[in-house]
Amino acid sequence: MDNYPSFLNLLKKRILTVGQLTEQIKDTIELEFGGDYTWVEGEISNFKDSYSSGHWYFSLKDSEAQISCVCFKSDNRHIKFLPENGTEVICCGQVGVYEKQGRYQLTCTYIEPKGVGAEAMALEQLKEKLLAEGLFDEARKRPLPLLPETLGVVTSPSGAAIKDIIKILGRRFPGIGVLICPARVQGEEAPRELTEALRRLYGVEEVDLIILARGGGSKEDLWAFNEEIVAREIAASPVPVISAVGHEIDITIADLVADVRAATPSMAAELAVREKAELVSELHTLRDRAASALKNTTELAARDLNRLEGELARTMENKVDRIDTELRSLSSTLEALSPLKVLERGYSITQKTPSGVVVTKIDQLLKGDTVMITLHRGRAGCIVEDVED
Repeated sequence: MDNYPSFLNLLKKRILTVGQLTEQIKDTIELEFGGDYTWVEGEISNFKDSYSSGHWYFSLKDSEAQISCVCFKSDNRHIKFLPENGTEVICCGQVGVYEKQGRYQLTCTYIEPKGVGAEAMALEQLKEKLLAEGLFDEARKRPLPLLPETLGVVTSPSGAAIKDIIKILGRRFPGIGVLICPARVQGEEAPRELTEALRRLYGVEEVDLIILARGGGSKEDLWAFNEEIVAREIAASPVPVISAVGHEIDITIADLVADVRAATPSMAAELAVREKAELVSELHTLRDRAASALKNTTELAARDLNRLEGELARTMENKVDRIDTELRSLSSTLEALSPLKVLERGYSITQKTPSGVVVTKIDQLLKGDTVMITLHRGRAGCIVEDVED
């Protein structure tokens, strides 16, 4: 026990509270790192972003150690992607001590995926999210109108894209209605202006097709068309949307959500409106086909009518012949059964007078009754002088 200090000796020294000890450790760490920013690489684990404050809390680890990290909302709103567990990252921040829990931590102000840019990862994450929601599904994409009543265009009013679109439209179908809703197509304000411009066009009843366009540029220049708010505004459109962003090799999220993707703004104009001369030619062709079809139909109908008329006449003739034969047969039968035929053979009909009752039995008569006898030709009134059974 000689190696251990005695309790009395301990009492002679200053006894620290937990807070005081933690404060000394904090001061030592901050003195060592001098408040400078430190770059640390590692793997993210225990990531949580569900806090109402909007702060991110996670751990950064490697095979040898682990450190707690926090990235406050004021900083993480500038970070393009959402960190995920297992992602290798490089973090920039200040080393400090979280006194309430007595642990040191790294307060991050910047996070970059290791080996891939933050924007590239953010883009892939957004693609996966929208794909899962069905915004890229072919089933939800609508066909373009044959000839739009009014074409809406969202783009920069001073860019080359609008000039190309107007030029193509004027050549293909002069006089078609075009409503241009200007918006910035790059920069921080571009996503908001693009969504507002689209929303304004949605409120114009005559607009039945929209082109969202901008000319070529770097990936950074086109980034506004990869923003989630723009994608969702396109998906909410009540009319078909053509996305024409950049050059043919450039594919943005706006292209994937739109009903039709055009490689260039010029191609968008060609897809939106067909050539007037071509439409007129097709109309003439359709008119000629319709006239020819009507003529053929009329001729076929006339032939069918003549055939049906002949068949009806023959059917009626046959039916009349059958009815005449049946009438003759019935007439013969009725004639054979007629009482007149019986009278021709020498029979007569006796009726009591004045009642007219036909006498069929001898007990209907008494001596002195008067009767009328009908013969084949004529009648005779008689008085019964005698009856015999």
